Amino acid sequence: MNQKSIEQPENILLIRTDRIGDVVLTTPAITVLRKHFPGARLHFLTRAYTAPLLKHHRDLDEILVYDPDDRHRGWSGIRRLAGELRNRQIGLAFLFFPQPELALALRLAGIPYRVGMAYRWYSFLLNHRIYEHRKHGLKHELEYNLSLLQPFVPELPPPAEIRFHFVFDETLQAMQRRILQAHRLKSDYLIIHPGSGGSAPNLPPERFAQIIRFLSDKVNWDILLVGNGTEAALLQQIATQVREASVHVFAGNWNLEEYLAMIARSRLFISNSTGPLHMARAFDIPLLSFYCPAIPCSPRRWGPYNRPEAVLVPDIIPCKSCNTKKCPYGNCLGLIPWETIQAKLESILAGRKDE
Repeated sequence: MNQKSIEQPENILLIRTDRIGDVVLTTPAITVLRKHFPGARLHFLTRAYTAPLLKHHRDLDEILVYDPDDRHRGWSGIRRLAGELRNRQIGLAFLFFPQPELALALRLAGIPYRVGMAYRWYSFLLNHRIYEHRKHGLKHELEYNLSLLQPFVPELPPPAEIRFHFVFDETLQAMQRRILQAHRLKSDYLIIHPGSGGSAPNLPPERFAQIIRFLSDKVNWDILLVGNGTEAALLQQIATQVREASVHVFAGNWNLEEYLAMIARSRLFISNSTGPLHMARAFDIPLLSFYCPAIPCSPRRWGPYNRPEAVLVPDIIPCKSCNTKKCPYGNCLGLIPWETIQAKLESILAGRKDE
């Protein structure tokens, strides 16, 4: 490939249209492209659900919404999307989440450089293909994303220099103040997110209750037990096991942008493998997370990036796949000893004792 021909494309497109954590783990690519192509306008195509996150990224110029259920549905929708991209004169596009409809739209839009993963039946629609099998989980999802940039950005930053560059701007500040005032919450609070949206196993509810009781004795912070509306029963199951007045339950109370605002200034974030964990990582919040070691769920691929000390996994032989309904251990996360969790919490709190 002749790199001189793309030294300074006027418009670059990044595409990630799946879940929260996937989008967050793609955003460092925005910053790398901004540094390498300082004069380019950077566009990001995503779903309406995750678009609010990107509003607060420092290096992004425009957010485009992919709507496969309406505007971009079917053949006519693909053509419409292709027309929207053509109008923006995209010169270079990266398809981080492979979908045939999106690959076809890039081709129909006449984008000169179309980059994505090989080994898909529709990969012929892309003219720059990366030959990696992500299913093996040999490295982190963020690093797989950056691999797509390598033909155009030969010098990728090392892990210690990766930045997410989300900004706690005036909009998020106002949202956080409004929520604190509306619920009479302290400015010092921690967040526990005990669900995972079905994407991974959950630490047992009784263990989260034990964590809450321990933290209530150690810190004078409010404890926010948070999840979406479908996780209300789980949150209540945990809440009924504790009696601390500092515990506040929020089940589907906030939209994603409001949750980002609350996460951005939390003192500690505790969860299983879930998208909001990566939101907390993006703001460098102290973390504690619980992961199944099976390859599809492994923290090597899906953990908080470059924060291995924030992860606990059970000491078991990893399964090749993870089926929570057929787990040979019942729930492998339940095998993490309380003494291990307590020691990790004490270490985290000791690191914040002077704040």
